[in-house]
Amino acid sequence: MENSFESAFELHNLQEWFHVYDLQTKEIYLLAFFLVLAMLAIIVSKKYNLPIVVGYVLFGIVISPDILNLIPFLESEFHSWYEFLIIKLDYITQIALAFIVFTIGSELSLRTFRRLGKSIYLITILEALGGAVISALAVYLVGAPIYMALLLGAIAAASAPASTIMVLKEYNAEGPLSSTLMAVVGLDNTLALILFALISPVAMMFIGTGEALSFQLLLTPVVEISAAILIGLVIGYLTQHYISMVDDKTKKVVAMLTSVVLSSALSLVFGLSSLIANLALGFAIRNFAEKNLEISEYLDTLTIPLYAMFFIFAGAEIRFSQMGSTVFLITALVFLISRIIGKYGGAILAGRFSDAAPVVKKYIGLGLFPQGGVAIALAFSVQKQFTQIPDASLMIFNMVILTAALTEIFGPLFTKEAVIRSGEAEE
Repeated sequence: MENSFESAFELHNLQEWFHVYDLQTKEIYLLAFFLVLAMLAIIVSKKYNLPIVVGYVLFGIVISPDILNLIPFLESEFHSWYEFLIIKLDYITQIALAFIVFTIGSELSLRTFRRLGKSIYLITILEALGGAVISALAVYLVGAPIYMALLLGAIAAASAPASTIMVLKEYNAEGPLSSTLMAVVGLDNTLALILFALISPVAMMFIGTGEALSFQLLLTPVVEISAAILIGLVIGYLTQHYISMVDDKTKKVVAMLTSVVLSSALSLVFGLSSLIANLALGFAIRNFAEKNLEISEYLDTLTIPLYAMFFIFAGAEIRFSQMGSTVFLITALVFLISRIIGKYGGAILAGRFSDAAPVVKKYIGLGLFPQGGVAIALAFSVQKQFTQIPDASLMIFNMVILTAALTEIFGPLFTKEAVIRSGEAEE
């Protein structure tokens, strides 16, 4: 009864605070401001021949709360509601992330896998595990606790599907490198999600607050992953069947939108990974259909503003005030460099031992540097799951945010260079 009273009291105070500062209206102001920034980012990026995603992240960093705190004429009340709304509007990034992994899933064609051969699996495994193992080992050697090294290693396996997709689409890149890169990014994010689910209970054991490592403990995430995949496959099968029967564009767009949001909602209800579910959803729509549903055009219409908002929010999440310690900076630098070495080295090594095309062997490693949405989502999961080590979980989150922002700035430049050098970018 007392807890209910306290909850009601806190809710009343929150509602009053919303009313006093008119935060519902300010949300609209903020969204409009972010969309204006997106337009400016596109203009500036095009002018200076940069990938658009770089412009989004840079503009997001400029409006991060820590940067705005340096402006003297802004009142403290502004900082309070602005920082609160940045956190409150997180659902936009979650929806954007759902569409990002859905798009990746829709690009994972079994025909493409068969055409590319075994090389795609070898590249994915070696570059993902290379990034995970080398970064975990490097972070541990500079003094981080073993549970932190394990969690950062699992997160390091993920690449940034959104920025990779945007660069490839922006330059209309087509060819063996582009196809392989798209498939590898999709597969290595799937591998990262699975790896994180398996590593989490092991990390909990090293903290000393988890259960003893057992077969049952490791079986639980396997069951959860399988259930998320099943949700995505079932909804995807039904969605592609419906889209195949209708010709109206509006019905197709609404069907896809509904399927992504429904898949996310059901996953959250059952405590499953919405990322894995939406990846499976996109995969099902692409591969269960008997004909080309031509959904890429509809996806572009839906996702352009979502991607813009996602990357601006990612930049705005930067908290420079929490990154000043020497330990943090050294660990972050080691994590950043070791992840790049592991991914690049693993990809190049796999290329040499596989039957991949020459351009794939030569340039595939350059397209795997960005780290974005999936890694940030996993960093959020660390904060939610590992509440018993708040300082360490916050450090992991800030480290991933910082390294993701940096790689989202220079990573797309390397991806662009790779598709241009391979001859797959449109003139």
